[in-house]
Amino acid sequence: MKSNPSTRFQEPIGRREWIISSILASGMVASMHQAQALGVSLPIDLEAQDTASQGEISEITSEMVRQASWQSRVELTDSHCEEIAKRLTAKAKSIQALRTASIEENTPMASVFLPAAFVEPTTRFGHLPNNLQPNAEQAPGQLNGTWNAKQLDALELPNFDQDQLEQVAFWTVEQLAAGLRRKLFTSEQLTAMYTERLKKYDPQLLCVVSYNPQAIAIAKRADELLASGKDLGILHGIPWGAKDIISIPGMPTTWGAVDYKDRLRETMATVAQKMESAGAVLLAKLTVGTLAWGDQWFGGMTRNPWNIEQGSSGSSAGSACAVVAGLCGFAIGSETLGSIVSPTRVCSTCGLRPSFGRVSRFGCMTLGWSMDKIGPIGRTPRDCGLVFSKLLGSDGKDASVFDAPFEWPIPDWSIKKLRFGVSSRPKGSERTLAGLLAEQGAEVIELDFEPDPRIQAMTDAISVEAAAMHSELFESIQEDDQVGKWAPTFREAQFCSAIDYVQAMRARVALIQKTEQVLRQVDVYLGDGDLARMNLTGHPSMVVSFGEDLTNKKPKTLVMTGRFFHEPQLLMVADWIQRKLPPTPSQPELTRIL
Repeated sequence: MKSNPSTRFQEPIGRREWIISSILASGMVASMHQAQALGVSLPIDLEAQDTASQGEISEITSEMVRQASWQSRVELTDSHCEEIAKRLTAKAKSIQALRTASIEENTPMASVFLPAAFVEPTTRFGHLPNNLQPNAEQAPGQLNGTWNAKQLDALELPNFDQDQLEQVAFWTVEQLAAGLRRKLFTSEQLTAMYTERLKKYDPQLLCVVSYNPQAIAIAKRADELLASGKDLGILHGIPWGAKDIISIPGMPTTWGAVDYKDRLRETMATVAQKMESAGAVLLAKLTVGTLAWGDQWFGGMTRNPWNIEQGSSGSSAGSACAVVAGLCGFAIGSETLGSIVSPTRVCSTCGLRPSFGRVSRFGCMTLGWSMDKIGPIGRTPRDCGLVFSKLLGSDGKDASVFDAPFEWPIPDWSIKKLRFGVSSRPKGSERTLAGLLAEQGAEVIELDFEPDPRIQAMTDAISVEAAAMHSELFESIQEDDQVGKWAPTFREAQFCSAIDYVQAMRARVALIQKTEQVLRQVDVYLGDGDLARMNLTGHPSMVVSFGEDLTNKKPKTLVMTGRFFHEPQLLMVADWIQRKLPPTPSQPELTRIL
């Protein structure tokens, strides 16, 4: 890896020079003169100290405070600066202890972000009685609370040659589940087939970080349970892939960072535990952009199966890539600011970013405690719904999780009963679908969100929370690309005051309430409604692939957004769209990339 010449030096440098170069790189100042003015605030005697002690300050002077006063919200006199210097010096040891003491990576903030509470005051927190749990068995013969086994019996399956099992690689979750129960193949055979495909295409796609050495053994156990009459549900025996922020004992969990490429994290993530309880078979850990930004990780750039000259986007890069390439039955990704929506759009597949607080994030890498969301990526909306139904429910480890009902499919559902919103400046897919829905009898209205000039400041939630979470790694790096694209953001975050962060979090309350008020005018909004806004508010979005993009020779995609906990409506509309306009072509021509 090459050092960034703007921030790294060939020879040992003093702390003053280092901080001046860092200030310049952060973009917080426009000139060397301004950076040097800030650098003056560092006492001379610190320059001789080694890197390990650079963060220690024995005394904070009034001159240091005066030079840093540009960051203050109030005017400071000389006496104010002297008083502040004395107070900060008294606190210095405590602050240093806070900065140097290691905090276990799964430790959350003491405050909990609960956006839906501002618009859904009757929503229950914590655990529900067993008979009301989202995944509770509701009737004999059902695979879970929403899907009846008889539907699998009646499902028509494509013809395939049992000597060429690779022909089922692009089957839906339901088709794979039906095939298992009709004994057309076993979970062990499926697992071996998908593993072979991963190894065959990964050298070109770069979507795999590590393989599960226990996959075949787990698949054999799934087959034994089915043979004995114990059916764990619709995902029983289905091979899946996990975004490599999901901690699973016995496998490296790298977060896409070179410093962590061999790190074993022995915590079992709740979502992985839920998949195990549902009988799904983990194939591999799939790639994530370094510290969940982009599609570039320590092994290279994950590719788009439709066009391997392009990246798959991020940060759920490997999850979207593997699903659309038919390398696993489904995958699980995450989103903080577009990391499910973006790669599923680029890779032309389906993904659900749930309402904030729907799925536990325990055991998954934190980027932003107030913005991270875990969700499914699948070939169809129904795949996403089936997986999502198994991810729901509080675990007592992520205090942000709501135990809200999930009633899907919706009975007596009709597209004609729905009202859709669309921007006054719609994108191509939004315009196309708005016209189709209107033709089918649905009501479509123009609907725009009021601009909020504070949104950019609110996104400091990511900068500050991510910088705090990954401070230990960032402070230890020798080269910027050890943290991917994050280095300038982490530097900038050091200059965000706690007061501004708290005020931005308070401003989000009004943004949440106003956004919900707009969304309540319709059943579904056609569009992402601005990824920054919806990720700040925590509202759910669904990406669906449909039709044909003639220019790029792959399916088109549409993003839809809904009210809190209205994932069932998003899933129903997405399924209707995909059935009305099937994705064409249905799968990429992978043979051309070998």
